[in-house]
Amino acid sequence: MAAHVTASVLDLAGAAPPSVGSEPLALNDASFRATEAIARWKYEIADGQPWSNALLRAVGAWPLADEVHEGREFTYLIAGEAFDWLLLAERLMLEAGDAVPREEQSALLFHGQLPDGLSDARFQEALGVAKYRAHLNFFYGVVVEEALWHAIECEVLKQRTVRGLAHSNGVDDMVAEKLYGCRYQTLLGGFHRDQGRRPRIKHRLSDWKAFTYWCFQRRLASSDRTRTASDTQKGLAMLREIASA
Repeated sequence: MAAHVTASVLDLAGAAPPSVGSEPLALNDASFRATEAIARWKYEIADGQPWSNALLRAVGAWPLADEVHEGREFTYLIAGEAFDWLLLAERLMLEAGDAVPREEQSALLFHGQLPDGLSDARFQEALGVAKYRAHLNFFYGVVVEEALWHAIECEVLKQRTVRGLAHSNGVDDMVAEKLYGCRYQTLLGGFHRDQGRRPRIKHRLSDWKAFTYWCFQRRLASSDRTRTASDTQKGLAMLREIASA
């Protein structure tokens, strides 16, 4: 990966998806070390240090896979191997208050725009090998997988329009069949069975991320290398299209 200044979160991922099954991040005295990471993060930004560097140090030091903060559940590590670093960045920004300009917080958290000077090499170094691998798992397994779903959905809707079908009934089933070889409810049911729990009445965002990552793993297990590469490129192309819109 080239060590150039990046413009968006999309640029922090490599050119090919990693293999799943990364070792889970080791956690020892996690709560204490999380408190230390937050304290250092707040001290460094109050001291006037560049917040982007302080943020990466805090992300690199963060030990918790999930937590409940002020009644909200944060799941940073999905299936023990997919690291949602932007969710952790959001959690840390809650501690920052106005020490980080609100417009810069919004640019990062809502638009994926990284501060100037943040290079691929710096990002990898700050996260370390295990977290960076887990970040790639999340990027390809959740972000790209969602974009791939959207790309196939657009193809299905276009085909239906050509055939004179204006409604969207059954579109989810058609997309699921194309990507995963079964109907949508069958897919969702399989996920819940694997999780060993009943479906929630109201799904949380973390549930959908976990479901998306589970679908990604299923697709990789059932597709050949050529098909996997083609689908990955289609998802990446959709992400770039969305980013440029």
